[in-house]
Amino acid sequence: MTYSAKLAERYLSLDYGAITPRAIQKAKECLMDYLSCTYGGFSFNSSQIVREFALENYARGKCTVIGLKRKLVPAGACLANSAAGHGPELDDTSNEAVIHVGVIIIPVALAMAENLGLGGKDVLRAIVIGYDLDIKLGKAANPAMLLARGFHPTAICGSFGAAMTAARLMNLNIQQTVYALGVVGSFVSGNLECYSDGSLTKRLNPGIASSSGVIAAELALKGYTGPKTIFEGPRGFFHSYCENSKPEELDKLNGFEIENISFKPHACCRFNQAPIDAALAIRTENKVNYKNIKSVLIELPKTGYDIVGQPAEVKFNPKNVVDGQFSAPYSVAIALIEGKAFLDEYTEESIRRPDVHECLKRITIRHAPDLEKYLPNPFTARVTVTTEEEKIYSKEVIYAKGDPQNPLSWEEILQKFNILVPPSIVSKAKKQKMIETIQHLEELSDIREFTKLLS
Repeated sequence: MTYSAKLAERYLSLDYGAITPRAIQKAKECLMDYLSCTYGGFSFNSSQIVREFALENYARGKCTVIGLKRKLVPAGACLANSAAGHGPELDDTSNEAVIHVGVIIIPVALAMAENLGLGGKDVLRAIVIGYDLDIKLGKAANPAMLLARGFHPTAICGSFGAAMTAARLMNLNIQQTVYALGVVGSFVSGNLECYSDGSLTKRLNPGIASSSGVIAAELALKGYTGPKTIFEGPRGFFHSYCENSKPEELDKLNGFEIENISFKPHACCRFNQAPIDAALAIRTENKVNYKNIKSVLIELPKTGYDIVGQPAEVKFNPKNVVDGQFSAPYSVAIALIEGKAFLDEYTEESIRRPDVHECLKRITIRHAPDLEKYLPNPFTARVTVTTEEEKIYSKEVIYAKGDPQNPLSWEEILQKFNILVPPSIVSKAKKQKMIETIQHLEELSDIREFTKLLS
């Protein structure tokens, strides 16, 4: 049996009652966090451009474009909602798979359920299924090598997760689901050359993956065929995209992957979260004033060093917001100065601040081979601050705030939601209704009772 057939059989037969209470709760937390990120990114220029494109090029339909009255067909809504959610760099992450998941899977779950008039249990089950396949594939693909080759694991793995999410909600049969996975395999893309110049394409990648999954499932429903061996075939996913892949990860049945998802408290790349945590701990615990800092050393595992530490001319001289979001030196500098690294710290004005650039001159970054011992968690860091009085403070962070081992509480997730969704965008009463509805989502017979709150 091919991997596509095995995955289709597994997920199409999954009953809601077989999902653990922890996985259901995590699905609700992920939905809450996704909405925070999407409203937080609603006004971004990148979000506006994609939203305008979707409105101009996709037909009217039944699916909510978050923040707007006009509804689109599923693929159009997914494109707009996914791209907006990824903009702030605050969306959830799988540490082992090194992928953002919710920003691709949740738009599909909401759009397809809304399109078909399905209920809350259907949405929660679809979210759990989409996360599960997406993360398992990410771990199987050897994400460090994908990143080294310039691929965006979030996008190329997320396309398959999106297709499976849509297939389950559409109640496709096994053969149709196999075809959907095969079709979406031809859509798989996601390049990270944008790291070189801070261009916007990374924010678009999840939108392409999300909408592609929907299109693939809809084509399969109409009888369009796709290769049955899209994963393991001689020209399939593992051979074409991956190096030293581990397909056996797809066979593992050790709980639901969503249970180990991570959330972000800082508005930047996941590889910057631990360095920021370390810098903030040093700042707070030792009452260090950035003006009194002589030097700062940031140490990272190789994958993190390559992504947020190199090339040095970009990371130490960010020219735009995306540059700042993917720069460990900038992120540590602004955290040491402001005591936080949220949306206000990643603006065009912030990256040009003289005090930030003065602080950047005192920072050094390097690869620390000893941090590789924590793999498969690649998101560790160590920061050492030396003051003008030659006092040395060092902090190693293995699990950043938001990791399953150092989680955000439900109250902290709601705090993030309330910050990113001010009353000027959504009224206090409507926000409270959103929260209460998510808490009891399984009780909804029609998801449109919830999505009407998002328009």
